[in-house]
Order: sequence, then C-alpha cells, then structure tokens
Amino acid sequence: MFLIISGFISILCAWKWGDWKNWRQYLSTIQYFIIGDMLYNLFTQDFPLWNYPSPPNLLPNHLFNNLFIMFIIYPSTLLIFLYRFPKRNFFKQLLHILFWIFLWAVFEFFMVYYELCVYYHGWTYSWSIFFASIMVLMLLLHYKHPLWAYMLSVPITAFFLFWFHVPIFSGK
Repeated sequence: MFLIISGFISILCAWKWGDWKNWRQYLSTIQYFIIGDMLYNLFTQDFPLWNYPSPPNLLPNHLFNNLFIMFIIYPSTLLIFLYRFPKRNFFKQLLHILFWIFLWAVFEFFMVYYELCVYYHGWTYSWSIFFASIMVLMLLLHYKHPLWAYMLSVPITAFFLFWFHVPIFSGK
C-alpha cells in the first residue's frame, strides 16, 4: 500500500509543483531514468541486488512494482526536481540536490523498513544512498548535457556490475 500511496502523492505533488505545461522539455531525462532502471532489471534479472516482493507489496511481483515506480514516481518527481532547480545560486542548487537525495533516501528507508524492498548480493541501504546521490547528479547532468550523462553512465554502470559481481556474461 505504501508504494501506491507514494505514487498517488507523487502525482499530486507533480500536479501542484511540477511543470506539466512543458512536460516535453523533461521527457528525454524521464526516458533516461526509466531506461537506466530497465537496464538494471535486464542486467540483474537472475542476480538482483534488490527486489520488490509481493506480498507485502500490493502489486503481483517485482516487475509490476518496478514498472509502477518507473512510470508513476519517476516522471512525477522529475517534473518537480528539474523544474524547481535553482537557476543561478550555487548554495540553493546544492541544497536542492541534497534535498532530493534526502527525499529518495527517506522513500528507500520506508521501503526497506516495511520490507517492501529487499536487498541481495551485498547491496545495502548505504549503497542505495550512494546510488541516489549519483542518480540525482546524473539526472541533472542529463537534463543539461545529455551526451555527457550517457558517456558517464557507461563507466558508472560497469563499476556497479563489477563491484557486485553481477554475472552478465555467464548466462547464469
């Protein structure tokens, strides 16, 4: 139920504070976010680092829970994050970035606390915070300089696959 409520709250917040008029301006970054998550699911389908079990989640399995997050929560939050990003003041920009890392960390904390998200193969809450920090910066970079984000995504992805020994080439 937490995930469904979070999705509903995300939509309401995006409706109130997001830039729905200009949603196309953010579409490529939303797609980048979703494609990144889809690649995670593809690379780790037989070796997940985390999973959204059902139960306790209401949706039937990890795939449906993940798709709900991808297509409801990601676009809603990005419409707010990118639209509200301060234009010039470095201190405000830093606070904005830290606020969104904190927001993702709180969301993840509740997901883990209520066992709506379960970690495997060495992934921990600390890794999630680290990843959220990278993710927020990469989303911002993609919005401003997509090519740089794509180029940096390759070594970042390779690092995580290597560090967690994800067997993408073994067929297991």
